[in-house]
Amino acid sequence: MNRLWYMIRQTAYTVFSFCYFIGFAIDMTVRGFFLLTLGGATEAHKRKFHAILQRKSRFVINHVPGTTFSYSNPDGETFEKPSVIICNHQSHLDLMAVMMLTPNLIILTKKWVWHNPFYGIVIRYADYFPITDTEEMMQDISKKVEEGYSVVIFPEGTRSADCRILRFHRGAFYLAEQLNLDIVPVFINGFGKVLPKESFHLHPGHMSLEVMKRVRRDEEQEDYRDMTKRMHRLYIKKNEEVCHHR
Repeated sequence: MNRLWYMIRQTAYTVFSFCYFIGFAIDMTVRGFFLLTLGGATEAHKRKFHAILQRKSRFVINHVPGTTFSYSNPDGETFEKPSVIICNHQSHLDLMAVMMLTPNLIILTKKWVWHNPFYGIVIRYADYFPITDTEEMMQDISKKVEEGYSVVIFPEGTRSADCRILRFHRGAFYLAEQLNLDIVPVFINGFGKVLPKESFHLHPGHMSLEVMKRVRRDEEQEDYRDMTKRMHRLYIKKNEEVCHHR
């Protein structure tokens, strides 16, 4: 009976969350249409759209049914100075977890995310970019950085099925080097347990997000290849510490 009740409860949580997410996507699409399409894609309107995204993302992450969430920022990172924000990748929820950090960010996504039928329009309204190897993308990102936006990249490139830290791709660190940007590491934990990669069902659990110490470009002499390796080691160590204390 307990097992049956658990399945019924989690299915209800999942259906509710999916419906809420669809409602979120529709709401932000409508807001984007009136604010940016009809109202004009002015800088003030874009800032307002990003601020709404941040507030709604914070609400969603703090109200996933059957879960708890904790946020840690021991060094008091303000995100006022543009940077490359990197984060490990476990779940579909990761995107909203990062979006809640600051309104002044753009996210580099895979092309399928950019064209997603549920939230692709929202992604495009927010000026998030699909990852390409073109010079045009670099110019677009550089322009957004000049406007005060940070760039979010998941260096693993894909979600980890068992929450291990996968191999880091070099793109995030190459971008930071080319644009002379600091790196702000963000570590998430528990998201892959709450919504695993191979599952559509929510599971009870605790999710956490920690903003780690900013790596300042003017204090580092490493090239992007060495920085990739160092950040990968940092995340592996952090993940092992979390698993050890679980």
